Amino acid sequence: MEFGVALYDALVGASVPPEKAKAVVKAMEKEMFDKLATKQDLQLLKQDLLLLEARLTARLGGMLVAAVTVLVALQKLI
Repeated sequence: MEFGVALYDALVGASVPPEKAKAVVKAMEKEMFDKLATKQDLQLLKQDLLLLEARLTARLGGMLVAAVTVLVALQKLI
C-alpha cells in the first residue's frame, strides 16, 4: 500500500490530475496483485513440489521393483 501512496504522490506532483493518478495506482496494484507471488505463495509452491518429488520417487521405485521382478521371473523361465 505504501507503494501506491508514493506513486500517487509522485503522479500528482507531476501535474497528473488526482482522478487519473488514482486510476493508474489502482491499475498497477491490480496488475501486481495478479502477477506477483508473495513469500507465502513461494513457500506453498515449494511444499507442493517436495510432495510431488516424493510421489514421483516412490512411483519410480515401484516401477523398478516391478521391472526387476519381471526380469527375475523371465530368467527363471529360460
